[in-house]
Amino acid sequence: MQFLILSPPVITPAEPPAGPFLLAAALTARGIEAASMDLSLAFINRLLREAPEGRGCPPVPAALEYLCGSAAGYDAHLHRTASGIIGSAVGRYSAAFPGWRLTLMDSLPPCDPHSPSELRRLCDSGVCTPFEGVWEEELDPVLLQMKPREVLISLSYLSQLPAAVDLQLHLASRGIRPMVGGSLPRSLALSGDGVDLLASVFPGLTTGDGSELAGGGAPLLSRLAWPGLVGMDQRYLSARPVIPFALSTGCWWDRCLFCPDRGREHSIIGRDTLEGFLSTVPHEIMARKPLLHFLDSAIPPSAFAWLPDVMEGTGASWFGFVRPTGHLLHPEGLLERLADSGCAMLQTGVESGSLRILDGFRKGLDPSTAVQVLRLSAEAGIRNYVYLLFGLPGETGEDRELTLRLIEETSGSIDFLNTSVFNLPWNSELTSRAAEYGIEPGDFDAPAHAVRLYKPFTCEAGNPRLEARTFLRERLAVHPAASAALGRTPRWFRGSHMAMMRLPGRRDPLRGTGSLPDAPG
Repeated sequence: MQFLILSPPVITPAEPPAGPFLLAAALTARGIEAASMDLSLAFINRLLREAPEGRGCPPVPAALEYLCGSAAGYDAHLHRTASGIIGSAVGRYSAAFPGWRLTLMDSLPPCDPHSPSELRRLCDSGVCTPFEGVWEEELDPVLLQMKPREVLISLSYLSQLPAAVDLQLHLASRGIRPMVGGSLPRSLALSGDGVDLLASVFPGLTTGDGSELAGGGAPLLSRLAWPGLVGMDQRYLSARPVIPFALSTGCWWDRCLFCPDRGREHSIIGRDTLEGFLSTVPHEIMARKPLLHFLDSAIPPSAFAWLPDVMEGTGASWFGFVRPTGHLLHPEGLLERLADSGCAMLQTGVESGSLRILDGFRKGLDPSTAVQVLRLSAEAGIRNYVYLLFGLPGETGEDRELTLRLIEETSGSIDFLNTSVFNLPWNSELTSRAAEYGIEPGDFDAPAHAVRLYKPFTCEAGNPRLEARTFLRERLAVHPAASAALGRTPRWFRGSHMAMMRLPGRRDPLRGTGSLPDAPG
């Protein structure tokens, strides 16, 4: 084996981590032996197997059976219960390690979780970590069997940093110096701060996209084939297989003032790549009606010209992120066509109901168009997962009320809500023009030994983030039009699990052409 790509804990165990999966797929398509190992999945499955049973303990086996076995789709209430049980089990496990707090999507150690040097000292001190035994029992047998010539650690999220430091120390004890890369180091190098701190702890750090491993030439993701997935337990906590895939790199939208992708090269992956990749997916995976997760910043409009034709005959369904602009309304009937081809859900970046705010940050969106997109997609039976952004510099109470009014207008079309509060990127065009927008960038109280993607700020002596949080808590969360969607939105297992949720008026998760019946009354 040439390359073994490792993904450390903690990532929600619903689908293969996109970075390692696609890198292994790109290398495999070029005839290079490569496999991806999801150590986060191994870690979660291991602790769930060891979860205590009996009086006072959450019924983990029943929750796992529901999350993994509900191939016909999830019920929102039962899903909330089952995922809550799994989350509780993870929390109980971490309680055995003083100072640690683990969830299904985060890992907080008894030191600054964003400080590579502090994490190194903690893991090097001999103190027991929650990952004790995982590397020995799950990884060492794979290393012994596959004998990879190169080991890579892929970092996508800050939640993986504590385990990644511990993992590297373990590999060093086995005489292995891994290469360390992924979207987190790239983001820190391009729009964040502290990549040098990472490099001081990870000597093999790279901020490339993996193209160098494939020998350069054509874009890395232009050729993909089903990769090797290794590990003793490959059971994801999902009722159907979820397959990550990218239709493009960069962002075709390329206009938001605070987007870290702005100004970077954008390329379309194309129809041939998707068709070629699908032809390599194992039969046993396709037989289970997989769900493709398109990872793009926004699915390129040009892809909609051919995507329905490619997906329609596969038996698979799909979901991805879109911008609610006129390209989804023209040609007429496009959303219906997308639904027929297996589009189970659209993650729609509505962001705000205030045209003033959207124009001010060059979002290129119009709330009235967003309303049409949400209504028509719901009528076509597509689930709508709506993303809203509050706390932007200069946002007023009136702007927030306009967003709430948009929710009221489309309440029957919104299935799930993501309500985020704005973070100011460490580096972006908006950050460089902060004074024009009344932004006063601040500093963190902690010493400058931590990696940072965002920086604190105030705006005209106020704090729009605090104002937004108050609005979300006291106004939006209790509003009938929003509370129903918020109640359906899981705390854990978002994204792919919501695309498999059974909802009245939406298409059957098994890609049936008919809609599920509306609720009585």
